[in-house]
This record gives sequence, structure tokens and C-alpha cells, in this order.
Amino acid sequence: MPPYRARIGKGVRYSLGKCSNADVFWLYPNLSPYFGCVKNRHFIRLLCVALLLALSFSGRSQDFLSWKYKDRYFSISAGAGQATYFGELNAPKRMQPGISVYAGGMEVRLWSQVGARIEVAGYTLRGRDFLANDGSWERQRNLSFHSQNMEASLQSVLYLKPYAGDYFRRWRIDPYGALGVGLTTFNPRAYWYGREYELRTYQTEGVAYGRSTLIIPMAAGLKLRLNEFVNCQVEAAFRYTFTDYLDDVSGYYPAELSHDVRSLLSNRKNEIELVNAEAYASLVAGAPRGDPTNRDHYLFLTLKVEMFLPKLKKSFLRKP
Repeated sequence: MPPYRARIGKGVRYSLGKCSNADVFWLYPNLSPYFGCVKNRHFIRLLCVALLLALSFSGRSQDFLSWKYKDRYFSISAGAGQATYFGELNAPKRMQPGISVYAGGMEVRLWSQVGARIEVAGYTLRGRDFLANDGSWERQRNLSFHSQNMEASLQSVLYLKPYAGDYFRRWRIDPYGALGVGLTTFNPRAYWYGREYELRTYQTEGVAYGRSTLIIPMAAGLKLRLNEFVNCQVEAAFRYTFTDYLDDVSGYYPAELSHDVRSLLSNRKNEIELVNAEAYASLVAGAPRGDPTNRDHYLFLTLKVEMFLPKLKKSFLRKP
């Protein structure tokens, strides 16, 4: 065996005559054709550091490019649907015609089966006694309203199934419920001989009320997984309100009725022909105009699209 090479175990020791005793290193035999005597140890160290940095950068690049390595707890949603109104002027159809609600929001998963979301919605409510059954008391009353409203709410979300471990492994069908608190605006209006009037301004029942009220949103729905990033969301959401004036109808006709605008907007029985003599005789000053024992409420039936957002670099949330 040549004097400049001695095999020890699985390594190869290079000790060339032109190299000093300090320039000794170990290599695996299959790498020996590519290395000779290296006199500068700093070069070896720099080579190792560069290799480690390259591996680290490669891992980070893979982590950045591959969505599977970053779980996502935040999602945004948007959708539309129909609003259902519960009040004095909803006979016989409660469902509003056409698309009457647009909604959007953001949700975050906090724990395995608990989340939180913020939602905003714009919706339209309408009611007309003209659509009531012929000969009915409501038909003779002949009141109407329409209102374009906005709401915002903060809700907690409870999932029936535990978190699957990663957002892209989530359930194909994920049922949930929601409960929260919010605020809605309302401003009922009506047309009288082609002109639109804000009914709240005229105090048609002699009662002053505001433009907004607290609501308690209650919802139930299903999230249907479309792909790794997107859900289809079907939801029914009931809104309990603390007002009976979403439709401007609640209590009694004012004690005095005249021919001013307020009185004419308050009692509109004379705008149609006689359809119920008993009802016509009862619709007078001080008589019931609505039902003050029941507050007004509404409900949304919506179809939404939910998309998961990339994880923030500095997240304060722990994995569920």
C-alpha cells in the first residue's frame, strides 16, 4: 500500500507527503476521487456552514411554497340570500322577494370546537297589508313599509365535530351553531301618492323611536368542503330584536286623527274600497294598530363561500 494512504475502518486517511501533519482529514471512500490535500481548515468550515445554510434555506423555501406546512385559522366569507320578516305586516308571505340580504365576515378558530366571527350584512325588509287575504282585518288596515338596513354582530361559533388537526384535513360536512350580540339599523318608509316618507319622522303612533336596536343573532348551518382552501356555507340565522318598530307598526292609533300627513300615513283605511265593514269601523283614533306584546324579528337564509387565509407570521394563537 502506498505510504500516503492508510485505510482505517470505513474512513480514508489522507496524509500526503506535501501536506503537514495538521492537514489531516477523514473522507468516505466513495468521495475520495473528488478530494485531495486541503491545507486550509477554514475552507472546510466555510464549506460546512454554507451547506448548512443551503439546507436551511431549502427547508424554509419548501415551507413557504407548500401550503400544507402552514395551518390556517382565519377565514373570510361572503354570500347572499333571502330575509324573512316577523312582524305586523307580513301576512301572508313572510319571505322577502328576490335576493334581499348580502353578508360578509371573518372567522377565527380558537379551540378545537370553538370559534369566533365578526359579520356585517345589508338587508331589505318589506310588508304590505295589500297582500293580505281578501276581507281580512289586515287588508282593510292597508298599511305598508319598506326598509333598507345594516347590521353588525360578534358571534361565538360552536362546532359539533372536533378540529381535524389541520385546516386542509377538515371535515367534508361540518355542522355548527352560533350565538352572539349585535346592532342593526332600521328606518321604515312608505309611499303615499307617489312620494316616499320616513315614517319614524312622523310618529304615526305618537311614539318616538330610534334608528337602531340591539339584536341577538342565533344561527345554525353546514360547512361543505369544496377543496383545500374553500368551503360552501349554508346557514339559517335568526335575529331577535328589542324593538317592535321595524315596520313602524306596534301599538295604537294616535288619540287624535286629522287630515295632516301624520294622520294620513297612520290610518290608510280610506285609500281602498270597503272590504271588511267591522274592521273599518274599528280602525279609529286610540284603537289597536298592531300588537305591542310581540316584538319584530327577522331571519336570514344565506349561501356563502368561505376561504381560508394564510397564517400570519406572528400568530398569537395556538394550534387547537
